[in-house]
Amino acid sequence: MFYGRFLVAKRDIKAGELILAEDPVVVGPYWDADISCLGCLRPASRTCKKCLRAPLCRDCTRHDAVECDFYEHASNLSKNFLFDHFNIITPIRCLLLYRSDRTRYDELMAMESHCDSRRGTEIWLIHEQYVVEPMLAEEAFQQIDDLVVTADLVQRICGILDVNTFEIRGNMDSQGVQMNNLARGLYPRTSLMTHNCQTNTLIAVDGMSKLRLYASIAIRAGELLYYNYTRVLFSTFERQTHLRKGKYFICTCARCSDPTELGTHLSSLKCTACGDGLCVFHPQTPKWECNTCGHQLPREYVNEVMCEAREDVSSCALDIRNLEKVVGKHSKTLNPHHSLVLEAKQSLAGELRSMCMSYDLQNVPRQALKRKLELCEEMLQILRVLDPGISRLTGIALYEYHAALVDLSRRNHDTGEIKTPELLERLQLAEGALKEAIGMLVFEHPTTPEGHLTKKAMCELKELREYIQKVQAMEEDERTDRQFRGKRNSNAGKSKK
Repeated sequence: MFYGRFLVAKRDIKAGELILAEDPVVVGPYWDADISCLGCLRPASRTCKKCLRAPLCRDCTRHDAVECDFYEHASNLSKNFLFDHFNIITPIRCLLLYRSDRTRYDELMAMESHCDSRRGTEIWLIHEQYVVEPMLAEEAFQQIDDLVVTADLVQRICGILDVNTFEIRGNMDSQGVQMNNLARGLYPRTSLMTHNCQTNTLIAVDGMSKLRLYASIAIRAGELLYYNYTRVLFSTFERQTHLRKGKYFICTCARCSDPTELGTHLSSLKCTACGDGLCVFHPQTPKWECNTCGHQLPREYVNEVMCEAREDVSSCALDIRNLEKVVGKHSKTLNPHHSLVLEAKQSLAGELRSMCMSYDLQNVPRQALKRKLELCEEMLQILRVLDPGISRLTGIALYEYHAALVDLSRRNHDTGEIKTPELLERLQLAEGALKEAIGMLVFEHPTTPEGHLTKKAMCELKELREYIQKVQAMEEDERTDRQFRGKRNSNAGKSKK
């Protein structure tokens, strides 16, 4: 793989250590996002009173001054133009840097756009229709100061945004109200990181869009800094497709080069010939070949079963019974750890969590608690391999695992299925999982959903430790009582003699 520009560790870096903090050059709504406030990116409900064109929410009275001034003086621009063509917002913000901050504009334009590879592709034509044509049809956008805006310039900016931006994930305000609606930010230094499907860094973005980059594992001096441009639980086929279409390269990392995906089999399908083996994906060919009998699955069959699974997972009604049917059905044709099956299992775990929260503990079906615990254990087993070290996904899975283990253990103790010593052992196991979850989620900013979860987890850790102390006292009392009864029975036996 040709790396181009990249970031390298100048010294040894410990896991959890801050590598860099960076403010964005530009922040704006994601492609095809719902219309949102240009001040805070929450849902919009009115128009700016100064420029009379920018969408704002009920709480924001202003947006960027340069942006507002630009729209105010665009006299021929329809008052509904930004509402009708919301996809132009972030590209326009990039162009307006030419007026407000020429250094940042030059920094932005030095970033990779892959225009030659994108030209004439589906995404190029989409941007042509929804960004380039609406913009250049309006006189206001054809020139900014002495910068002549051309179709190629706009496409180049769209390419820079598509290739280099990072998602700003669902920030919330102090009342828990969603702040951002599919927002993205452009961070020039962070964007230099090389891709690897097994990252060695963790990115956290705060409520003011400042990005912080942490080491997720120990990194030695001279090693490259990696970030996963795609999703951890995508299969190799899905990751390669995403990277080829969106980032214009083919990944050759250790995970992509291993047909078994490091033994997790997120891409593998059940063999139709021997029935015992798994047909693993070879991205170089590409083909699916059985690791037991060597049988190769026809591409038509693979497309058919995967399309059916994808349709079932995406269209499945989000209720426990239907999700279990989808999981059972496609575990037989794909495999229980295939990425599409895992997607259904994640939805199932979410539904089980919602159901458990809607009941008093004594009324929660025991089978639901057991199933949720099984799903968390399975997900953790996979994440430990594919996303080692400090991981947002692993932290969330650990939190859910601890909650399921505590609830099930308390329920089983109340019904007499387990004794107090076993309850104590399970609670201590849950405490360890919760401590580990907090250790992974503590890097998330308090305004994010994970930040809120971290605060909740810390409160629950305190409550769990208090409960463990009570159970320890209970165990001590039971032990003393058993010893007392044992002595009494022994003395009674001696008196009879």
